Amino acid sequence: MKLTSRAGLSVLMTCLASAAAVAPAAAADSVPVPVPLEGLETALPVEVPDVRAGVPLLKPGAPVAAERGEGRLVGQDVLPQLPVHSALPETVLDVPVTDPLTQEQLAGVGVESVESPVEALSPGLGLNAPLTQPGEGPLGLPAADVPELALLTPTLQATPAAGTYLS
Repeated sequence: MKLTSRAGLSVLMTCLASAAAVAPAAAADSVPVPVPLEGLETALPVEVPDVRAGVPLLKPGAPVAAERGEGRLVGQDVLPQLPVHSALPETVLDVPVTDPLTQEQLAGVGVESVESPVEALSPGLGLNAPLTQPGEGPLGLPAADVPELALLTPTLQATPAAGTYLS
C-alpha cells in the first residue's frame, strides 16, 4: 500500500471516529450547565442550595411551505415558516433546611421541573401575486389582481411541569 493511500485511509478513519464521538452529543436535547454557588458559603453563614440546570439545544426542521392554490402562479408563501424543536431541560433546586437553635440539618426542600418538549414555528410572509394564470381567451393574457400581503403568525407550544418535594 502506498504512503498516499495509507494517509487517505487514516484521514477517513479519523473522520469516522470523530463523527461517532460527536453523534451522542448532537442527539441530546439540552446541555447541562453547572451553577457555581460555592462562593456564597464563604460570604454568608448558610449552606448554599444545589442547583442543576441546562440550556436547550434548538433543532430546526424543514421549512413549511404552503401549496400553490388554484389560480395562482406562485406559491402563497414568500418567506416560509421554519419549525424549531427542542426540550426544556430538567432543572433541580435543592435547599437544605437547618434548625435555627441547634444548627442541625433537618431536611431539604426542593423544586424540580421535568424535561418537556417545546415546538415553535417562526413567522412567515405570504403574498398573492398581482397577476393570475393565463386566461382562456384567444390571447391567453393573465388578468390583473389586487396583490395581498399576509404575515403568518409564529406559534409556541410547550407543556412545562414542576413540583416541590421535602426530603
